[in-house]
Amino acid sequence: MNERANQVVVPIIEFDESRYYGFGLWLGIRNLMRNGFSLGLRKTIGKITQPINSYSRFPEYYWMDRAIREFAGSMSTRETLRVLDVGSPKCFGLYLAYTLPLSIEMTDISALNVDEYRTMWKAIEAGAKGTATFALQDARSLEYPANSFDVVYCMSVVEHIEGPDADSEGIRELLRVVRPGGVVVLSVPFGDHYVEQQRVGFARSVEKTRDEEAYFFQRIYNKNKLRDRVKGHLGEAGIKAEWTIWRRSHLSLKILSAMGENTRGLLGFVNPWISRKVNRCSSGIEEAIPSAYSAVHSTGDIYGDVILVAQKAISRDGNGAYAE
Repeated sequence: MNERANQVVVPIIEFDESRYYGFGLWLGIRNLMRNGFSLGLRKTIGKITQPINSYSRFPEYYWMDRAIREFAGSMSTRETLRVLDVGSPKCFGLYLAYTLPLSIEMTDISALNVDEYRTMWKAIEAGAKGTATFALQDARSLEYPANSFDVVYCMSVVEHIEGPDADSEGIRELLRVVRPGGVVVLSVPFGDHYVEQQRVGFARSVEKTRDEEAYFFQRIYNKNKLRDRVKGHLGEAGIKAEWTIWRRSHLSLKILSAMGENTRGLLGFVNPWISRKVNRCSSGIEEAIPSAYSAVHSTGDIYGDVILVAQKAISRDGNGAYAE
């Protein structure tokens, strides 16, 4: 554990937990009312008992939501904002589409995630301000023309892309498909040392294998690797904002990590409360944050996240034309 992090003085921030949790809970109930148990009993109930799957998600929701809304407010035209979600938690995308007049394409490499959230969208589509479509996509080779979207966001995804330089390939794809002047918003795990974690019995980050083999799970970046593997591949995009999210030690985390997956799911209603107890935020990249993790993933791991907002450069040819 990095004890120096306890000396970092930052404001205690609440990340609008009740707003995001409330939407997720309402979405789960609406899904049950509209679609019954078409997702299966366990998943249908899980969308209600654990609408936001982790206490760690709330800062990501908060800052990404804020960045997208601020960018939308800065647009001088009245054209519908075109947004691309690359592999992120779909509850966040549905929240955006329901509350903002935008057009969002939600993608995932897993057909399961695409299909179940397409079903859930039907339960709330009639009252939404925006529109949502769904597609299977690989973050390393997105099937969209260059400069297609105003906003591209990617919440805790690129660290899971398997391959020696696959995270960097994914970053370059995000930048390729956003238009000049548009923004890329992304988050990655962050700690005091770099590891490429494995996870036992869990392949491709989402698939339970029912064996005891260890499979690649994720990268946790430190400041140098964040620069080399992430920020360095944003090309000429200018970093408009960056935040470090870190967790302070709290008894609730120890209790939660000792529980089984099913129990944690049933107790999803405590995630907003835990978020307020443990999540803290610093502007910029804060190296000295609480960190306790190894090369094998554990539910007791402690690390933070970095959230970046980058704006793609616009041509300076004097005519205001976008760069290709």
